[in-house]
Amino acid sequence: MEWGLGYEKQMRSQPLEKNFPSLSYIVSNWPKTKPLLRKFALSKQLKPNLFKICYLCLRELKVFKDKKIILFLKKAAAMCLVNKTYNSYHDSHHFKTVVVIACMIAMSERLSERDRALLIIVALCHDFDHQGRRIISRPYYQEEISFQKFRRLFHKSIFRTSEINRIHKIFRNTYFPLKPTKTNDKLEKIVLDADILASLMFDISTGLNFAKRIKHELKMSTTSEELYKSFLKSIDKQTLYMATSKNLC
Repeated sequence: MEWGLGYEKQMRSQPLEKNFPSLSYIVSNWPKTKPLLRKFALSKQLKPNLFKICYLCLRELKVFKDKKIILFLKKAAAMCLVNKTYNSYHDSHHFKTVVVIACMIAMSERLSERDRALLIIVALCHDFDHQGRRIISRPYYQEEISFQKFRRLFHKSIFRTSEINRIHKIFRNTYFPLKPTKTNDKLEKIVLDADILASLMFDISTGLNFAKRIKHELKMSTTSEELYKSFLKSIDKQTLYMATSKNLC
């Protein structure tokens, strides 16, 4: 793969992680940079620096001066690195990927500065304290657990009541089997698309890799191939919300 003359400079300018370029470079050179994002999503060698990734995404979305948001993200990112149930899919690497993809979608959309900040927060925390192997297959069970833990820890920090209610709705709607057919909330549309794209936007081998991780996390007896086919079948009639999301595939 050949890169332009500005590649090394942009590699040094706010890289997402070591040996990865900046998000602006990935977006401006898409789809040539898709293998780089795939490598970033698949990486599990080291815990990601979630705070740094979120901070860089805020800068990409031109959110610069909100100190309360920065302090919140520092605390939330540290807690999102904790993996008490040893999840192999719903872990810090899933969180980092959803944050980055959500930011990529948002970079071409009109959002208020507050919504740009909320987008990064919700993308980071949507699977907060995920139960992994202890999950119960009742609709919204995990999503409610994630939200209640999120609200208990953070509701007094920076959020208005209307924002907490909005975040609650988005958390619930990340329960994929009951994905809403319509929503007027662009922030919600971006988060729901990013959550799916995190395991869908690459190639079949990547999809099988993620299916293997979910299979291990849930201790399922089915094969990774069967699980992946089942996932593809379940999304057959459920399209992505944003045109930008479709262009990333």
